[in-house]
Amino acid sequence: MLTLNTQIPTVARGQIRALVKAHQDWLAYLAEKGIAVPANARNANLLEFALRHPALTAQLESILNLSSPVSTGTDGPEAPMEDETVTDDYDVFTPDAPAPGNSETAYDLNDVLSTVDQCLSPLVRKSLVGTLGPVFDAANKPAVEVERIVEVAPGEAPRVASPRARRDKRTTFRTMFPSKSKELWYDTPLTLWAGVKAPDVDPFYVVNRAQLSTLMTAMERGSNVWLTGPAGTGKSTMPQQAAALLGRPIVKIGLTRQTEVDALVGGMALRNNATIWEDGVLMRAVRCPGTIVLLDELTFAPAGVQAIFQDLCSEHRSYTIATTGEVVKCADGVVFVVADNTTGTGNTSGLYEGTNVSNVALVTRFARMLIINYLTPEEEAEALANHTACPLAAAQHLATFVAECRRLPTLAGVVLSMRQMVGFTQMVQDGYSSKDAFVATISSRMPATERATIEAKADLAWGNAFDALIHSKPIPAGATSAYSPSNSPAAKAFGDNQTY
Repeated sequence: MLTLNTQIPTVARGQIRALVKAHQDWLAYLAEKGIAVPANARNANLLEFALRHPALTAQLESILNLSSPVSTGTDGPEAPMEDETVTDDYDVFTPDAPAPGNSETAYDLNDVLSTVDQCLSPLVRKSLVGTLGPVFDAANKPAVEVERIVEVAPGEAPRVASPRARRDKRTTFRTMFPSKSKELWYDTPLTLWAGVKAPDVDPFYVVNRAQLSTLMTAMERGSNVWLTGPAGTGKSTMPQQAAALLGRPIVKIGLTRQTEVDALVGGMALRNNATIWEDGVLMRAVRCPGTIVLLDELTFAPAGVQAIFQDLCSEHRSYTIATTGEVVKCADGVVFVVADNTTGTGNTSGLYEGTNVSNVALVTRFARMLIINYLTPEEEAEALANHTACPLAAAQHLATFVAECRRLPTLAGVVLSMRQMVGFTQMVQDGYSSKDAFVATISSRMPATERATIEAKADLAWGNAFDALIHSKPIPAGATSAYSPSNSPAAKAFGDNQTY
């Protein structure tokens, strides 16, 4: 006969629990007893509930008679079963009987152990229940709703406290660069920005007006611009001078094959014993109004890094941070400018090893693509004289020589940049011979064939003329007074007298 003191043998527990928990009134019973957590229901609760339902009582008695090797008496409490030594029972709902108020799947320790009960001694089983019981209790607790809290470490200024650029006055390109030209773009309105420190205007910067205005009017519309061309043509300098003239902040991000997403987007960091989110350089830049984000050598970046810019450069102008779920929208006036040696098509010329092919969807997000080429010899001479304070005659001598070298078939693809010209001029100004300076700053970085070609041309064309010109000394007897190949018969024969 089933009583409240009946001991349930280990081998029968799983089947008995399944019957009790499947009963339609079981949940109401738990509520009546104030048992909010099913794991707190004990064997006594199972027996008491079964005794309230005759059909269930009969089922349990049948199971006990079949499974128990010791018969129970009817006149008093049953004798404990040999293997019944567990005093603290962890009874938890299984998936077919969800816990009140908890729709998640529950876990039953006794159901788990029932599969191996026949292999366990009472002592081992008691030890397992004592060890695993609290774990199962914790697993069956109702889900806790966690609110995401973004902490700001003590001492950190909120983002809104940072200087923020703002739209200010209006101007035109003609106001910046007076001209009598009738080109309509001279009078297209441009916005000047205020509130942050922009780069300084370089008074010696030689302006290509058509290209600079194309860049500025695109930024006025909020359009992105891709600048492409040979190394050393001023692709990075132009956006910086545009920012200086318009009062905009600019952030230059140099990209390489080792650039990682976290460096641009950000990550979690520990500050003053608090874990906080820290923006990467890109996220900081796009939060600041009016910022020109200059992406230097974008095609060197891996495909995964380039993919970041597809959303930021689209019409949505936003990026979702996976870690926090925050959707970062570009602030007012933020534009992206790429300065790259390619057009997004990779190393097609063989000159820019390591560049990658960009997704066409990314490239088309840049509304204008400008091919930035070398300045004319006259413009390069002016820029060289401005940056080194060398005599204009010496600058013209060098600029004309470099322009001719760029046109030689044997030197096709060789980079001869303004940076190299400045470095060469400054080395001669420091007292070195033009020959030594030429090797150290220009020819030494070339392949053997190209190096021999350009050094031979320099020896034949220059003599000691450049050394004298740069130091404002008389030209030595027999030396060319100025490098003017267009005046020689040979130059005319090979078309060197054409206008650059």
